[in-house]
Amino acid sequence: MFKILFVCIALFFNINPVWAQSNEVIKIVVPFAPGGPIDLVARIIQPALAKELGKTVIIENRAGAGGTIGVGAVATSAPDGKTLLLASGAFVLSAGTMSSLPYDPRKDLEPIALMGQVQTVLVVRPSLDVNSLNDLVNKGRNGAKFNFGSSGMGSSMHIASELINLSAGTHFQHVPYKGAALAINDLMGGNFDFLIADLPVLAPFIKDGKLKALVICDSQRSSRLPQIPHAVEAGLPELQMNNWYGLMMPAGVSVKVKSDMELALLKAFRAPEIAYRLTDLGLSAPGDAATFKNKLNSEFEKWIPVIRKAGIRSE
Repeated sequence: MFKILFVCIALFFNINPVWAQSNEVIKIVVPFAPGGPIDLVARIIQPALAKELGKTVIIENRAGAGGTIGVGAVATSAPDGKTLLLASGAFVLSAGTMSSLPYDPRKDLEPIALMGQVQTVLVVRPSLDVNSLNDLVNKGRNGAKFNFGSSGMGSSMHIASELINLSAGTHFQHVPYKGAALAINDLMGGNFDFLIADLPVLAPFIKDGKLKALVICDSQRSSRLPQIPHAVEAGLPELQMNNWYGLMMPAGVSVKVKSDMELALLKAFRAPEIAYRLTDLGLSAPGDAATFKNKLNSEFEKWIPVIRKAGIRSE
């Protein structure tokens, strides 16, 4: 009786069906601490997604164990469409660097939409007598004892630099730090020789002359640093690593719920004010679920063998 009465009232006042769902909460799990790049992009997309869905969207930071705690929380959550994971390149890398995971990254989560990709760049300390990637590699092959820094064992910064060793036959030594900021500061201080990190993070230091860029780790040049060659031009086509961000859901969510969320996310990404902010952060154009799935497959196929061959294990 009460159900019939509610329907009649809703029809009489022409209540939008979204209104009935306005108290529903959608949660975006960020598997790292607040304040980092992935947290920033989550907070950019949060209000736009809430607007598209007509629902409350909250962010929950579940940091720890290289991001695997947050990923595991989403992988084991109810497949009801109310929980999203904001994943990044670390999602793939942890599958190779961790001895065991409480979830299967290729089966327990499903890609919904790719937010975009960010180019990376190799930089050296300005005082280093090296002016190209070829220079760096040749001197390394001929006995120069260069060191590279990273944000930690098993990080994307670590693995990208190990790719040079594997591809070019060099023996550059790893200097791990507890975070990218510390590594970048020490590189500018001359405490080691080079590192690879997201281009938007390093671009201001490059433009100020505090760091020297040698190569864009991609198959295309950067519009921000158009004078810097890409990896293919520099003679080491294997050196390609873009960071990426995308939204995922636990396996088992209905096709309709996934499709609706994919559409809402793509609309949110492409809203003019959101697109501007994401582009300003260096992110490329977004992609649909199929594009994201293809990206994930190619990332697993490329990086897991590299990690195993280099013998990399997370701390």
